[in-house]
Amino acid sequence: MNITYKIDTHHFIKAGMALILSNLKQSVMKNLMILCLCLLQLTLVKAQILENLDEIVPFHEDLAAIRKDKQWAFINKKGEIVIDFRDDLVSSLIENEWDAVAGKAISYPHFQEGKCLFRKLNNEGIYHYGYIDAGGKEVIAPDFVNATNFQNGKAIVVKFEIIPIGSNELLEKKVVSYRLEEYVIDNSGNIIMTLFNFRKTVPKKVKGEVPPEIKSKFVGPNMIADQLENGKWEIHRF
Repeated sequence: MNITYKIDTHHFIKAGMALILSNLKQSVMKNLMILCLCLLQLTLVKAQILENLDEIVPFHEDLAAIRKDKQWAFINKKGEIVIDFRDDLVSSLIENEWDAVAGKAISYPHFQEGKCLFRKLNNEGIYHYGYIDAGGKEVIAPDFVNATNFQNGKAIVVKFEIIPIGSNELLEKKVVSYRLEEYVIDNSGNIIMTLFNFRKTVPKKVKGEVPPEIKSKFVGPNMIADQLENGKWEIHRF
């Protein structure tokens, strides 16, 4: 007696496809779990970067300054460090912010019109001020012994200038005069106005942590007031 066995190939193909799909699903789930763990680890690492801070200040133009010891950095609104810790960022007064406990105006590095002040110490021991952009790149060179934040596309800067006035033939030395001169610059750092309120000085008065005082101030979008040596004020339009 012959027994005939009929093989259902369709059933085997269907079962094989189900097994393949099952294995594929398990592989995808496994990879997703690994990816999630990696992302979680990266998130924890980023969170650790923002630990042990000494100071955190409000956001200005979507960036906030944070301080560790004497160094400042900037973070974005995701909490990511976009400008790393550095010791050359300049603290400046914040308009309409007041520390009631200390009884003084609040000062810290911040961006205003896309720029933040920084400074560098030259070989003569004099700090010179310039500007960086929101990426931390220098956009206006540190050529000034003091500078303000930008307002309406302009800033006030102070230059330390050496003026030759003659020579001493006996000592074979040039005779020079030192003075501070204030200017208005545009967004590119170009001088667009001289304020003519210069005053005499000496190098030792320019050295140190405290920069020379700025004797001028903006009083309108295209108006500036500058204080003369006699204490009187003049108003100019530009």
